Order: sequence, then structure tokens, then C-alpha cells
Amino acid sequence: MGPGCQRKRAFRPAIAPWGETMKAAVTTAASHMEIQDVPDPHAGPGEALLRIEVAGICGSDLHFYDGHNPYAKYPTIQGHEFSAIVAGFGPGYSGAVRVGDRVTVEPLLSCGTCYPCRQARPNCCTSLRVLGIHTTGAFAEYLTVPVTHLFPVGSLDAELTALIEPLSIGMQMITRGQVGPGDTVAIFGAGPIGQAAMIASIDRGARCLVMDRLPSRLELARTLGAERVALAADGADAVMDWTNGDGASVVMDATGAPAVIRTAVDVVAYAGRIVIAGISLEEVSLPVSLFTRKELTILGSRNNAGVFGQAVDIVQRRGEAMRPMVSHRFPFAEAPAAIAFAHDHPAEANKVLLRMTPA
Repeated sequence: MGPGCQRKRAFRPAIAPWGETMKAAVTTAASHMEIQDVPDPHAGPGEALLRIEVAGICGSDLHFYDGHNPYAKYPTIQGHEFSAIVAGFGPGYSGAVRVGDRVTVEPLLSCGTCYPCRQARPNCCTSLRVLGIHTTGAFAEYLTVPVTHLFPVGSLDAELTALIEPLSIGMQMITRGQVGPGDTVAIFGAGPIGQAAMIASIDRGARCLVMDRLPSRLELARTLGAERVALAADGADAVMDWTNGDGASVVMDATGAPAVIRTAVDVVAYAGRIVIAGISLEEVSLPVSLFTRKELTILGSRNNAGVFGQAVDIVQRRGEAMRPMVSHRFPFAEAPAAIAFAHDHPAEANKVLLRMTPA
């Protein structure tokens, strides 16, 4: 166990004795997190008990932490990007995953009965719940999850395993945009989601230009495989120059900024696709004539739907090349300082990890 756990604990069965507690990083109010003793979770039928190893801090975690997420309710244990060891199962389990296996978890909990769920689009479930937002998350020593959401990762290490969930967001973006070999993909936003979209696009055989306001993120994008990078202010000219005036076959927005979406319509190729994953409450004004004249396809992208296994595969094959995404590592005992740092230093903090166990 890591320094934040304060005591060593034996491997336990799925149903822990009543009265035991564990350490958890609890967001008790906007911009306030503290380490608390909370009751141990108990795996019921159809559930697995997981011992958390590494948990990543996501942009959505930061919005929840500072109170800007509309679903934010306190107190909550956040965290939905993580690696874990299976500690046990609830009654009646007979699946292939075994105690001691390293896993990650698809964190979306859908109802299975609403219209989007019936259309195999559970990411758009009208009653969607997400671990660490609507229900207890992984910023704790232990967590119970449905066994159907477990993804074993074999020999992949804990740190790289924690990168699978953010990569799945990029996988959804490229799936929506039908990215394939030979595509020119222009990505606005070089944070972890833009990076994930780039890595997934490259894995599909596409070429990528990445744009951002922060030079530090552009350098990281180059390290991760971008063919070309450009400051956001120069983005339109960069795209047209890079594509010899054709425009990008696919433009992806990982910012949600109205100005970026407006620019995307200008720099996407005729018959091109625009994928919008950034979130904003602002409105954007677009020239309708360009939609028809260029015959554009404009798509939203939300969470992931059926691509989590593909994300596991990419990290198993390309994981070492993705490790530079991790900018900072904190012991679990310092979770309050870690999330405050990630929130206050966006130019420095790319992917911040909490280590529940020693490296």
C-alpha cells in the first residue's frame, strides 16, 4: 500500500467483515478534498471487489472538484480512470476473471432499456451514471463494480492501465469520425483527450496535426507522434498549409470553444467530417451555406460505446509510447494536494496519477 493508506491490509475476501474501514479521498465541498476513513465496500451478486492501484485525475474530475460540473453533489469519492487488482467477487460468480488479476473498468453505468441503450448507444443513456460522478469512484483503497465492466489487462503495468479509460474517449471520437488510413486529422486541443484522439488516429493509419494554446502541450503532442503541431492562433493557416489547400478530411474539437468550432467548418475538407467532443454551454454561430456546399458531416462524441476493448488493445501494444502523457505522480495521502495542483496548473499538469500502492 502507498504512504496514504497508513496501514497495511491483508488480501481480503469479497465480503469484508462489517465494521472495517478504508481510506478514501472525499470531495466534501467545492474545491475541498480530504482523506477520510469510510466504510469498506461489500461486493454483492454480480459485483467484484477491487483493490485500487493507480487512479488518474481527469478534466471532468477537476470540473466536479471546483463545482462547475452540473452533476456535482458532495460528499463524493471521485475517480473513474484507474487500474486495480481483483480482491474478490460477490456470491455466485463463475466468470473467467480471477482474484489477483489486474483490471481496468469501463465506468459507464447505463439502464439498458431507454431508446439509446436499445440502439447500442449506452453512452447516451438517458439515465447514465458514471463512477466517481454519480456514484462512488476510485479515489479510495477499494471499490465494488459490476463484473460485466471488468477488462483484464494481462501483464500491462498499473500506470499504463490507468491510461486506458481516457484513450477510450479518443477511440470514440475516431470511431464517430470514421478515421482510417490516409486521413488527415486536424485536432484542436492537445490535452489528454486530444492526445487520445491523436494516438487512436495514428493507430488507424491517419496523419495528425495538433493545435493548442500551450507550447508545452504541443511539444508533448510531438513526442506522442503528431506529424505537425501549431499554436491555436495559427491553426487555420497551419491546416490549409499542411493539406496543400484541401483542408483536413477530419477535424476534431477537444476544447468546446465556439471559436474553434467555427474555425473547424472553414478548415475541414469538402465532404469532410467534424467531430466535437469538447463541452461548453456557449452557443456558436455557423454559416449554414457551408454545410451544404461542402456537404459536411458534423458529429458529437460522448464517452465511449463499444470501443473500450479496442482501447485496451492499443495500450497493450503502444503503452510505452504513451507513458509521456503522465506528467506527475502523487502518493494517495497527497490526493487533496494533487487535485489542487492539477486544477491550478493546467500548463504543467497533463495527466496526474495517484498511486495507491508503492511504485
